Amino acid sequence: MMRPGGGERLVDLVDSMIKGFITVERARGIEAEVPGVGDAIAGWIRESAAAQDWRRVERLANLAAPLQAPGLGDVLCDLLDAEIAELNNEDVVDILGEIRAAGAAGSIFRLVERSIGSDAPAYWLCQKAILSLSELETNEAEGYLRAMTDPAWPDPIRWHAAVALMIEESLGLKEE
Repeated sequence: MMRPGGGERLVDLVDSMIKGFITVERARGIEAEVPGVGDAIAGWIRESAAAQDWRRVERLANLAAPLQAPGLGDVLCDLLDAEIAELNNEDVVDILGEIRAAGAAGSIFRLVERSIGSDAPAYWLCQKAILSLSELETNEAEGYLRAMTDPAWPDPIRWHAAVALMIEESLGLKEE
């Protein structure tokens, strides 16, 4: 999509406006300056991913989240499932929880399964994933959280999943 009266593509204009942390107010301001950004942004994220411009993907996703842009959850799940090493998966997981992307539970859980070995010993990514799963408030997400309380999982993950479910005491888990 081209900018009216100029050769600059709208995605380039919008990308140039994204600086620092994007508050809801700032996101709405950008949307007011560039009408239609909310509807176009998921497509722009896909285009940027196809071009392997991961920084742009992350900037656009951070703008799209407070706008509750249509299609954002789907595109971010696709990116998580694609196992892209250059992508900041922690931010993607955070955004999926923030927007309460109901269909994201499976993608988030698969990321936890894939990253558990490399995320040890602090399990920062897994902790963010657990928080995001708890924010989804779906039966599927709750099922994944319950699965992570199984003794086969590392204790820190079991603890955080149990806390998210508010069942740590009933499981006899203690914070270490």
